[in-house]
Amino acid sequence: MDDVRFEQVSYGSPVWALVPAIALIALVVLAIREERTARTHSGHILPSTVAWTIPHLVILAAAATWYAAGAGSPNIVALAACCAAALCSGCLTLHRSRITPPTPLLLAAIPVLGVLALELCANDRLYTIGPQFWLLELALVATLLFGLWLLSGRRGVAPAIGLAALTLVGTIQHYVLEFRGTAILPSDIFALGTAMSVSGGYTYDLSAGMMLGFAALSLGITCCALLRRSASDAKTSVSPKQPAHLNDATSRTQRSILGSTRMREIAGGAALLVVLVILLTVPSYGKVFGVQMDYWWSKDWYGRQGFLPSFVYCWQDLAVNAPEGYSADAARTTQAELAKAYLEKAGTQERRDASTAQFAQRSPNIIVIQNETFCDLSTLDGLRSDYKGPTFWRSGMPDALARGELAVSVFGGGTCNTEFEFLTNNSLAFLGAVKYPFTMYDLTGVNSIPRQLSAAGYRTVGMHPNIPSNWNRDRAYAQLGFDEFLDENAFIGDEQYHTHTSDWATYDRTLELIRAADEPLFVFDVTMQNHSGYDTGSIPEDELRNYTIDGLSDDDTFQLNEFLACIDESDRAFERLITKLRTLDEPTIVVMYGDHHPWFSTAINDVLFPNEDELTHAERIHNTCYLMWSNYEIAGGIDPETDGGSTSADLLSAMMLDGIGAPLTDFQQALLGARQTVRAVNANGYLDAEGTWHPLADDTSGIALIEYLNFGSQV
Repeated sequence: MDDVRFEQVSYGSPVWALVPAIALIALVVLAIREERTARTHSGHILPSTVAWTIPHLVILAAAATWYAAGAGSPNIVALAACCAAALCSGCLTLHRSRITPPTPLLLAAIPVLGVLALELCANDRLYTIGPQFWLLELALVATLLFGLWLLSGRRGVAPAIGLAALTLVGTIQHYVLEFRGTAILPSDIFALGTAMSVSGGYTYDLSAGMMLGFAALSLGITCCALLRRSASDAKTSVSPKQPAHLNDATSRTQRSILGSTRMREIAGGAALLVVLVILLTVPSYGKVFGVQMDYWWSKDWYGRQGFLPSFVYCWQDLAVNAPEGYSADAARTTQAELAKAYLEKAGTQERRDASTAQFAQRSPNIIVIQNETFCDLSTLDGLRSDYKGPTFWRSGMPDALARGELAVSVFGGGTCNTEFEFLTNNSLAFLGAVKYPFTMYDLTGVNSIPRQLSAAGYRTVGMHPNIPSNWNRDRAYAQLGFDEFLDENAFIGDEQYHTHTSDWATYDRTLELIRAADEPLFVFDVTMQNHSGYDTGSIPEDELRNYTIDGLSDDDTFQLNEFLACIDESDRAFERLITKLRTLDEPTIVVMYGDHHPWFSTAINDVLFPNEDELTHAERIHNTCYLMWSNYEIAGGIDPETDGGSTSADLLSAMMLDGIGAPLTDFQQALLGARQTVRAVNANGYLDAEGTWHPLADDTSGIALIEYLNFGSQV
C-alpha cells in the first residue's frame, strides 16, 4: 500500500536552519531579560524555571543543527509549528510564576498531548485511527501520567519524563517503519542489542509528523511546568533574598498534615499504576476492544489502531497456551514413551545402525528447497481439465527416496510459518494459526535444524532472494543458528522469471557453494520465483497454459494459467538441478516442498468441491507436496512408513535426518514415534494412520504436550 505521509517539501538548503536558530536566539534573549529583571528586584530566576526551559532550547537547537548540517529538507509548515510551539512554551515557562491555569485543565491537556506526541511521530495515518482506539490509548496514557504525577508529590517532573518517553517511542517507531517496513513488535525488545549495533548504518530524517510530535511534547512539558502542588506551595520565579529567621522549621502539626497528604498521594499513584497493569494484562484487547493484527501488514494495523493498543495486543498474543493437563513431567514422560515407540519399531535399530555409521564416515550435503507456492494442482481432480501436474516432478524421478502430500498451516501467504515448522519441528497447530513466530519470539534458545547440523560439523546457509527484513528473516535466521544468510543482494543481476529471481538462480548459487565448501553443507533455499501476484503479464505467451474451469471467474482463470507457467518453470529448473547433482561427486540429499497454495486455490476448491464438510474442504488447500532424493545410496535404506507418505512440515525435517542417519534429538525421535498414529498435523487438524483428517481437539497422541515442552515453555 502506498503511504500517505505529510508532504516533505524539498527546498534542499541549510538556510532553513535559520528558522529554529532565530527562535532559539529569541528564547535565550528572553531568558536573559528575565534574569536581569529578577536581579533588579534583588532576586534571580529559580533553578527549576531554568530547568523547565531547557527542553524547549534543546528542541530548537537540535532542529537548527540538523538542518544546518544539510541532513534533510523540512516541511516548512511543520517546522514553523514546532519552532513556534517551542518558543511560546519557553516564554510561558519563564513566566510560570505569573500564570496559574486551573490544575484540572492542565491534567486534561497533558495526556492528550502525550498521545499526540506519540502518534504524530510514529503514525503517518493517525487520522484513520478509530475513536475507540483513541479513547483506549488516551486512557492508558492518562493512567500512566496521573499515576506518576501523584507518586512524585503532584509535581510536573515525572509526567514530563513520561511525555518524553512517549515521544522517544514514537520516534523509534518512525525509524523502524522507515528502515524495516514493519512496526515495533514485542519480539524487538529481545533484539535491542542487535538493533543498537546496526543503528549507525542508516540515514535518518526529521519527518513533518516528528516535528509536530516535538511541538506536542513542548506544549506538554509546559503544562507540566505549570502544575502546582497546591496554592500555598506555589513559588515565584523571582526569589528575593530573605532573612534566615524566616526559614524556621514547620510546626509539628503542619508536618503531620503534610505527611498524611503525602501518603495519600503515594497510595493514589500506586493504585493508578495497578489499574494500568490491569488494563494492560486482564482484558483481551482482541475480544474486548476489537484490536486486530496481521503481522505482515503490521504497519497498516498500527496506523489504524494506534501504537499502544496494537503493541499491547501483540504482547498478549505472544502467550503460548499450555495444552490441557500439561505438566513438564507428564510431557517428558510422553516424549520418552513416543521415542521408545520409534526405537522399538521393527527394523528401526538395524536401519539406523547402518545409516548412522555411514553418516559418521561421510556426512552428505543437505539441500532443502522450500519452493514458493509450489503445489501440484492436479490433486484438485485434475482441475477437471485433464491437468497432469508438473511433468518432471510427477514422472521424472522414479528413484525418489520418499514423496507425498505435505500438510502446512498457511494458505495463500505466510511463508515464514512453513519455514518455522520445518526448521524447528514445531507446528502452528499448537501455537495458533495467526501467529508468526519469526516476528514474535526470540528464537535463540529454541532447538533448530541449522543449530543441530552446525553441531554435527556442517556449514549452514539460509537463502532467500528478497528483502532480508521480510518476516524478520535476517534476525530470525541468526537466532536459529544459520552461519550465513544470502538475501536479495547476493542475487543482483541473476536470472529473473515472473518478475522475481528465478529458482534456477538459487540452485546455481547452491551448486557454487557446494563446489567451494570444505565441510558438509546445509543449504535452506526459500525461493521467490512463484510469488504472487499472477496477473503480471510477464510470462512469455508460448509458456502460458490455457486451462479453464467452469464456474471460475475470468480473473482467477488468468491467474491460474500464469501460476501454472511458473510451476512449469520450477519443474524445469528442478530437473536441471537434479541432472547436475547426478554427476556430482559429493554425496548430497535434496528435499523440496511447497510452502502453501496460491490464494486463488480457494476459488477453485469452492467451484470443484462444494457442499463438503469444513475440515475436508480446508485441508485440501492446506496440503502441498514434498519429495526427498539423494545422489548416493543410503545405507539401510528409507523406511517408507517412518520417512515417507503423507506428512507435515514440522515432521518432514525429522524424517530427513532420520533417513540419512543424522543424530536425532529425543524430541525428534518422539515425533517419529507419534507418526505411527498421527501422520501429519497442521493448524486445521491431524491426519491419522488410515488417512482420515480429524479436528485437533480429538488428538490424543501427545504431540501437543511435547511440542509445548520443546517450544512453548522455552519462549
